[in-house]
Parts: sequence; C-alpha cells; structure tokens
Amino acid sequence: MVTQESMLKAALPLFARFTVSNGLQTKPGVFEITLETVDRALPVVTRNKGLRLAEGATGLLSPHLLQLTDPDTPAQNLTFLLAQLPQHGQLYLWGTVLLQHNFTQQDVDSGNVAYRHLGGDSQIDRFTFVATDGTNQGFMVDGRVWQEPVSFTIQVDQLDKTAPHITHLHSPSQVGLLKNGCYGIYITSHVLKASDPDTEDNQIIFKILRGPQHGHLENTTTGEFIQEKFSQKDLNSKTILYILNPSLEINSDVMEFQIMDPTGNSATPQILELKWSHVEWSQTEYEICENVGMLPLEITRRGYSMDSAFVSVKVNQVSATVGKDFTLTSSKLIQFDPGMSTKMWNIAITYDGLEEDDEVFEVILNSPVNAVLGTKTKAAVKILDSKGGRCHPSYSFNPNKHSAWEKGSWRPLSPESSSLTNSGSSHLERRRLPSSKQLAVTRGDTLQGFDSTNPPRMKLRTRGNGKTVHPSSVYRNGTDIIYHYHGIVSLKLEDDSSPTHRRKAKVSIISQPQKTVKVAELPQADKVESTTDSHFPRQDQLPSFPKNCTLELEGLFHFEESLQKLYKCDGVAWKAWSSQTKEVEAKSCPAGWHHHSGYCHSLITEPKGTWTTAARACREHHLGSLVTVLSRQHMRWLWSISGRKSFWIGLNDRARAGHWEWIGGETVTFTNWRRGPPQHSKSGKNCVLVQRQGKWQTKNCRKGKRHNYVCSRKP
Repeated sequence: MVTQESMLKAALPLFARFTVSNGLQTKPGVFEITLETVDRALPVVTRNKGLRLAEGATGLLSPHLLQLTDPDTPAQNLTFLLAQLPQHGQLYLWGTVLLQHNFTQQDVDSGNVAYRHLGGDSQIDRFTFVATDGTNQGFMVDGRVWQEPVSFTIQVDQLDKTAPHITHLHSPSQVGLLKNGCYGIYITSHVLKASDPDTEDNQIIFKILRGPQHGHLENTTTGEFIQEKFSQKDLNSKTILYILNPSLEINSDVMEFQIMDPTGNSATPQILELKWSHVEWSQTEYEICENVGMLPLEITRRGYSMDSAFVSVKVNQVSATVGKDFTLTSSKLIQFDPGMSTKMWNIAITYDGLEEDDEVFEVILNSPVNAVLGTKTKAAVKILDSKGGRCHPSYSFNPNKHSAWEKGSWRPLSPESSSLTNSGSSHLERRRLPSSKQLAVTRGDTLQGFDSTNPPRMKLRTRGNGKTVHPSSVYRNGTDIIYHYHGIVSLKLEDDSSPTHRRKAKVSIISQPQKTVKVAELPQADKVESTTDSHFPRQDQLPSFPKNCTLELEGLFHFEESLQKLYKCDGVAWKAWSSQTKEVEAKSCPAGWHHHSGYCHSLITEPKGTWTTAARACREHHLGSLVTVLSRQHMRWLWSISGRKSFWIGLNDRARAGHWEWIGGETVTFTNWRRGPPQHSKSGKNCVLVQRQGKWQTKNCRKGKRHNYVCSRKP
C-alpha cells in the first residue's frame, strides 16, 4: 500500500485508465498525473550550547552541543555554512583542518567535527554560521526565522600554572601522651598550611620526599601509616599525627616535603622540624640522713624548652611512711615555664629521734603534659637512721656538681642529737627537732615554763636491759609530767636527775601491739619464683603482696613489715631486693642491654635486616641469638622496648614445615599468633615477625622488607 506521504516524498506518478465509446466503437486511454514534492519546512537549530575546554585542548562538537533538524530534509542535506571561522583555534573535519567552510548535521552526528585551541591567553573563541536545507531561505532559532549568522561560543579555561604556596610553616612542639601509651604530635593547619586560589584543599597535596627518621606519620581516621602524601584537608581535619619512637633519647625530627596541585605544579621542597623536650630526675638514687631537714630533688628538662610543660609526681612509700618519715611540702604538679630547664621539688624529712631501720621511698614522674618522660622517671630515697648524730651516708654528694647516674646523699644541715652510750641510762638533752616532730603537749594541761623544743635536762635510767630510750612526746597530766616512748617491751625508768636517785618519774610506755599478718595466696608466677629464690622465707612465712607482679608494676618496690624485707617487681614476679641485688642486676648484662626473665636483651634498629641476616648478626656480632619469647608478660615487655614497631624473633619452622622451634633451642611454651597457628607454611614463609599489637606473623626468611630485631643472651 502506498501512502500519500511516501508518494510525495518519492514523487511517484499516478495513472488513470479509461475507454472512449460512441456506441459503435470503443478506444482505451491512459491519463497520467505527475506529483512533484515541495519543501516548505525550514530547518530548525534545536541545540546551540557551545563548547568548554582547557587551554590548548581539543573538543568534539557533538549533537548534544550543536543540532539542526528538518522534517522534510535528511541529515546529510542539512548544512552549516560558516560565516566566520574561529580566531584562536581551528575546526577539524574527519581529522583534518576544515577547508570548505561547511559541514553537515550528519558530520556532527558521526562525531567527525572537532575544535582545537591553539593556546594563548584567550578565554573566549567562536565561529558563526547559517543553516540551510538547500531549498528554503532562512532557518528557525528559538521560534523565529533567522537569515543572519548566529554564533557558536567556545569557552577556554586557562591552565593553572601557579603552584600552591605556604602560608604557615612552624615547628610543632605540642607533644602529648596518647591513650595507647605512645607520645604523639598533631600536625595541623595551625603549623602547616598551603593555599591555591585555583585548587580545593583536598587537592593540595603534600608529597613526602623524606619521611621522619625517629618516628612515623599516622592517619588517625584510618589508622594507616603515611609514607607518600597527605592533603591540606587532612591537616584541617587534625588527622595527621607524628608518633615518637620512645626508645630513642632524641628531642627533634625533620621531614622534607613538596606541595603540588592536580595539574602537576609543584613548589620548592620545604623542611618541617618537630621539637619536644624530655623531663626526668637529675639522678635516680639518694641516700640521706634522717636529720637532714629539707631534701630538694632536681627535675631537669632537656630539648625544646620554649613552651610550658607539666609533669606530676607520684610517691611510692615502700618502707617509709608519709607523715611519719617524710612530709610532702610541695604541690605534686611540677610546672616548667618557657625557657626553664630545671625545677626543684622539696620533701621534708622527719627526724623523730628514734632508733629504727633505714627507710626507703620512691618518687615517680608521670602524666606529662607537653613533654616526654625520659629514662630516669623514678628516684629512690633511702633515709638513714641518725644513729645519734653519727650518720655517714655511703656515697658523697655535691649538690653543685654530680653526674646523671651518681648515687647522691645529703648530710644533716645542722647535726645536733644526743649521743648514744652503753651505760644503760637515757639522756634527754637540749636539741631542736623539725617542726613537724617537736615534742608536744598532746593532752592534759599545758606545762608552765616548759619549752617543748628545749625540754629540761633529765636523765632517765632503765632497769633490766641497759638500752637507751628517747621519748617521742611529753605532756602534763595534772601535776605529773608524762613521757611517751615507742617500743615493743615495757621498761621501768627512774629519775636520775636528783643527787639521791630516789625521786621516781611516772613514765607511760607505748608498746606496739603484735600485728597479725594474713599471708595472701601468691599468684602462680610468684609461687614459682619463691621456690627458686633463696632470699624468700620458708613457705609458712611467705610475704603478702597487695598486687600480682605484672609488666605495669615492673620496677616498683613492696616492703613487707612482717618480714622486714624489701621486694621488687621485675615484671614477672616479686623478688627480694637490696642494694647489693641492684648491683648484681646491673652487672649481669652488658652496657645497653636490658635484663628480663633471666635473659639480657638488646633491640637492634640499625642496620635492619631479614630474618636470616638478623640471626647471623645476633650470633656473630652480639654473641647471642634471636630472642625467645617465654611468656605473655615477656612479650608485652618486648613490644614495649621495641617502640611498638615490628621486629624479628627466633621462632621458625625451617627444619620441618609446621614444626615450630626456637633458634636458641628452648621449648615452645608460649605463642601469640595473629590468627592462630599457621596450618600450612607457604613456601619461604618459615620465620616469625612480631607486628601490630605484638601479634606474630609468618614471613619469608631471606627476602622482603628488612626489620628491627631483638637479640638475647644469658647474663
């Protein structure tokens, strides 16, 4: 069936057949009608959006940007006649420069028309055209008939040729103690900032040319190490954190970086320096006489000191008692003002005039603010009994000149005390006691004419044991003068001040009641130690420890009153301790090695190595072997001294796959695999690396990244 539209389009001829007759004759005939198509519809510019491209780039003129339609004209006959060519670029047809100054809609639909910018500072270019269907004059634009040329606009975006520039570059120094026990410095836009008017903050990149040498950068949001780059947006969001290596005694680090934008523009490399300070005691041991009075302890700050810093002091009484043997006269918060590198912290030592054993207490630095704790965070103070004024500390001390590790001692400021005799009489002589322990009237009436700091000269003679006893307090009850003495047995005393030796003095003897000591069950680890340590008492006299000895308590002391012995936690068990014990421990390991769990340990950070090279270095250069991990406490301690960085240990299954053994030959009694023991060792992965959170992972023994390692040896 032929439709009228198809007939018009194809200009098909029409035929009519007929016959003519006069009644006698007939004659057939044909009547032919020829129809010719007439193009009366004008072409319509339906899209003329223009083109946008970067300087020097090439853009395609697609039908989404430029389109001409006509209901009675095919696309190949719809033509764009160019009235004006582009001034700052060229049009291309089928890949070559347009020469005939026209192209069709079919060329556009086929993607064969393009514009190429020739460069320069121009921001706008254009060409003009008229549209035609080859028959009619004019074309439709926005519902109106046009015969004048219209413009096709080309917008050229200038390339960003300027690199971002630094607006803030300061040395960050605000170091803080993190929740995981590490020290960190946040790098924020307050100390490091770059800007670029053509670039968003998330596209301003800080490329790391040389990372920090004594720590690492970490993204606090993702928890990942930063080794290559970070953005200005990261700095604005306070997600860049520098983690210090706590095992290194250094106070600064540097990082080299270069800022760049997405187009590749980069600025001159810059250096970011990080600074901080270490705070610690100037010395770790003091030996002082009981009648020294005031003991000043020196705290030093080294490194960057132009910011304020704070540190708290914690007191561990050990065998001495606060309020009885010493008094804390200062605040427990120490403040270093800007520029200050030394602070003194005073402790008043109490002189009670009694014969007693030497007492020990510790002062510990903790909770630093804007500072890092050094290695000397703990100082032990040993209070020597005055011995009637004949106290002689074992170590000399010059407060104006001393070495960092020297044992110090303080002699009395004004040694005045009664002398001890063997005559059996007690001499109560004139002497000034510290204000905190002056002989005082504790109850009853005030003594008329009695000076508590200078009591009347009186001799008291004991019966039965011939020992000298000093009063701890004096008061008046009615007409009687009452003297209080501390002791564990009752003594009878007579007034020996009169020539007749007949006048009796009423003396009240305060006897310390016998204490009932409940022996607590020792933790399992401590029991094992107690059976092998000759310093421990018999099983029926085991000491009672307030807490199990753990890694967190390592280095702390406990004084057991019932046994009159001092014990020290070594991170695993409580052990009897004395000054001789410390000397033995110090001499048991070479310099720079650390004693733990019966072995000496050394963390090797330079040069790093594979497991094989590390094992050889431990054997040949350090006369030991890669460390054997004996327990969970041991593992925690190793992870701590490693600075929480990966290191090799001696576990391997090189001899037989799946059969794990220590290189030193010890029995495998403890493991700390990340996902359980490996079922089937992959080829080459026969050695063990300690990684995040102290977990173990199998690695290739000979290849791959080099790491730190820990060597161990017997003392």
